Amino acid sequence: METQQQGQQLDDSQRHDQQRKRQLRTRWIIAGIALLLIAGGTIFWLVDTQGSLYTILPIVIFTVLSVVIGLFQWLFPVSSNAPVHPAGQPSLAAQAATPSVGQLPQIIVHVPAPDHVYPPQTGPLEKAVYRGIRGVPPPTDPRTIQQREKAVREIFARLIEADVTALVLTGIGGVGKSTLAALLYRYAEEQRRAGNGPFMAEAIWLNIDSAVTLADLAGNLFEVFGKPLPDFANLSLQHQAMALFNILNTTEQPRLVILDQFENLLNLQTGHALSDRPGVGEWLDAINSQQCACKILLTSRTWPQGTREYPPTYMQEYFVKGLDLAEGIDLLRKLNVEGMEEALRTVVENSQGHAFALALLASLLRTRHLSLSAFLQEPIYAQVWTGNVARNLLDFIYSQQLHDEHRKLMLAFSVYRKPVHLSAAQALLDIENEASGISTHAALDTLLNQHLLQAWGEGRYQLHALVASYARSHFVEGNEQANRQSLRAAHNRAAQHYVQYASRYCPPREKRRQSSDVEPLIEAVWQLCQAEQWQEAYTLMEREGIFPTLKRVGGNAILLELYQLLLIDAWQPTPAQRARIYNNLGIVYRILGHMEQARNYLEQSLRIYQQQGNRIGEARVLNDLGRVFASMGNREHAREDYEEALRICQEQGDQQGQGSALNNLGWCFITMGQDKQAQEYYERALHIYREVNDHLGEAAALNNLGRVYEDLGQREQAQEYYEQALHIFREEGDRQGEAWSLNNLGKAYKKLGQYEQALHHLEQALQIRHSKILGRSMKYLDRSSLPWSTISRP
Repeated sequence: METQQQGQQLDDSQRHDQQRKRQLRTRWIIAGIALLLIAGGTIFWLVDTQGSLYTILPIVIFTVLSVVIGLFQWLFPVSSNAPVHPAGQPSLAAQAATPSVGQLPQIIVHVPAPDHVYPPQTGPLEKAVYRGIRGVPPPTDPRTIQQREKAVREIFARLIEADVTALVLTGIGGVGKSTLAALLYRYAEEQRRAGNGPFMAEAIWLNIDSAVTLADLAGNLFEVFGKPLPDFANLSLQHQAMALFNILNTTEQPRLVILDQFENLLNLQTGHALSDRPGVGEWLDAINSQQCACKILLTSRTWPQGTREYPPTYMQEYFVKGLDLAEGIDLLRKLNVEGMEEALRTVVENSQGHAFALALLASLLRTRHLSLSAFLQEPIYAQVWTGNVARNLLDFIYSQQLHDEHRKLMLAFSVYRKPVHLSAAQALLDIENEASGISTHAALDTLLNQHLLQAWGEGRYQLHALVASYARSHFVEGNEQANRQSLRAAHNRAAQHYVQYASRYCPPREKRRQSSDVEPLIEAVWQLCQAEQWQEAYTLMEREGIFPTLKRVGGNAILLELYQLLLIDAWQPTPAQRARIYNNLGIVYRILGHMEQARNYLEQSLRIYQQQGNRIGEARVLNDLGRVFASMGNREHAREDYEEALRICQEQGDQQGQGSALNNLGWCFITMGQDKQAQEYYERALHIYREVNDHLGEAAALNNLGRVYEDLGQREQAQEYYEQALHIFREEGDRQGEAWSLNNLGKAYKKLGQYEQALHHLEQALQIRHSKILGRSMKYLDRSSLPWSTISRP
C-alpha cells in the first residue's frame, strides 16, 4: 500500500514538471514575438521621424528596458506566498509541569474574552496557512486530581465501540470536562503501550480557542499524519470537510484525537457552528454519518450541531455530571480541607459535586485560614464562595450569552427546589399569547444546550444547584432588598401553582397511601415558608392532614424539615398552634430516635396545653411523653404518664385517647412479665379502636396481642394476630407498622421451625428498614433472629 502511494506521488511530480516546462516555452515564444514587434516599430519610427537620433535615443532605451523587465518578471515570477510553518509548540516541560501537593489542581473553566475580535473567515480556504494548536493535556496527578476511574473506563468503552466515531463530553462549565478528557488521554495511552485497545499511534491533543478555523484543524492533523495539505482553495466546503475526515479514516495507525473546548467554534445558544467558521458544520455532518479508523473525543458545554438536523448516529454524547459524594469528599481532602464527614458531605451535596466550586472553596479556606466548621457556621462565607463561583463562571454567561427571555426563564426555574414541568416555570412568567409561549420553548432549548438546566425525564427540568443559587440573587440587579421582595413574591406564586396542581391531581385525603400523594402539598408548604407566609403554610398542613399522612408512610425526615421551617421568630403562632407544632415535633423526634429533643418539645407542649386548660391536648401529650420515657428505659415514669392520660380521657369522653393509653399500659405490663394483665388492656384497646374505626390503632393492638399469645405459648394464635395486623398496615400504607408485623411474623415462623417462611418475612422487614423512607434505624428489627446457621443461602 505504501509503495503504491509513493509511486503515485512520483507520477504526479513528473506530470507537474512537464506542465511547467510547456508553460515556460510558451512564455518564451510570446516574449520573442513581443521583442521583435518592439524592435521593428522602433526602426520604422527612427527612419520615418525627422528628429535627431540623439534627442530621442534615451526615451527609446528606457521604454525598451521597461518592457523587457516586465517580460522577465512575467517569465520568472517571485511568489510572495511562501508557506508558513506551523507555530512552534510551547515547551513541553513547561506545559507538563505538575503542581506540588500544596497547589490547587488545574480545574479549567473556559470563558471567551468579550473584547477580542478575530478576523472572520467567510469562504473556502485560500492558502495553506494555519496556526499550531497542538498541546498537552491538563495535569492528572492523583495527589491533587480526582481520578474518576469509573467514568474514565465507561467513556473509553463507549468510545472504542465500532459504531462510534466521536464522543462529546458535555456539561456545565467547570464541572471537569477537560480534566476528564485528560484522564482519558492518559488511560488510552496506558492501554496503547500495553498493547490493548484499537489505538496504534500516540494520541493527539488539540486546544480549540476562539480563533481556531477549519484551516487550523486541517493543517495540524495533516502535519501529524505526515501528509501534504490539499489545495483547499479549489475545494467546496463539503470537500474540505471530507478531506479532513479522510485523513483520520485512511490511516493504518488509528489514533485518539481530542479536541478540547470545542464550544469555541459553536453558537452556544443553538449548538451550530459559528457563521465565520465555514466547513466546521460540514465536518460535524461527516463524523456523525460514518465510521472512522481514528476516534474523536470533544469537550463542549453545548452539543455540537451539524448543518443538517440528523439525530446522533456515529457522534454520541456523554453528559459529565459532578463528582459523586465519595469523589467530592476525596477531592476536598486532597486539597487539604479538613472536617467531619457530615460537613464535607454537606459541601459536596450543596455544590452537586462541581469540581471547580470545590476547588474555589478550598482556596477560600486556605487564604482566609478558615476551618470548614467555621465556614458552615457563618452565612457570609457561603456568600463569598458563591460570589467567587459567579465571577469565575456565571457572570459572563448570564450577561453576555443569554437574552432577556433566557434570563427570565432561568429565574423562574430557580424558585423551585425540585425538578418541575415547564408549566411550573410558566406560571411565574407573564405569558400573554402563543408567540410568547413559543419563545419560552426556544429559551428552554438554549438553557438545556448550555447545560444550565438539566432534564430529569418525563418533561421535568431543574437548574444546576450553583446556577439556581446564582439566579436567585439576580431578580433585581443592584438592590438587595428589592431582590428579596421579588423573590418572595415568586415563591408565593409557586406555592399557588402547587396548590392548584394538588387540587387536580392529588387523591382525596382519606385515600392517600404514599408520600407522592401529598408531594405537591409538601412543596406548597415549603414555598409558602420561603415567601414568609408561615400562617398560610401551617393552615395548609393542618387542612390537608400532611402530618398523619407522612407519619403513616414514614416521611418523618420531611416532617422534621417542615416543622423546623415554622419555628422562626418572625412568626408568632397562637398558643394552640405552638403547642400543636411542639407536640408533632416531639413525636417526629421520638420516631427518629432523638429522645432528649422529643422530651424537650413534648414538655413545652404539655405546659402550653395545661396553661390553656386543654385537657384532651394534655392527655395526648402525656401519652406521647410516656412513650419517650419508655424508650429511655424509665418504665415507672412512662406508666404514670399513661395512667394520667387514661384518667383524663375517661373524664373527657375521649375514646380514641383511651385506646392509646390502654395500648401503652399493656406494654408496661408485658415488660414487667404480667402477660394476663397486658392481655386485658390490649383487648380493651382493640375493642375501642374497632368502635371508633381507628384501623391503625386496631393493627397496633393486634400486633401487641400477638406478642402476648406468643409469650403464653399459643404461637398459632399469635401468628393469626400478626397476619391480621400486617394486612391492615399494608392497606393503610403504614410502612413502619408493616415492618413491625413482618419482623414479628419472621420470629414466630422461626419458633415454629418454618425457616424458609421466617427468612422470607425477616428479609422483607429488613428491606423496609434499609429504605431511607423511615429516616432512622428501626431498633425493633432483631438481626440475631435470622436463622443463618440453619438455612443455606441460594
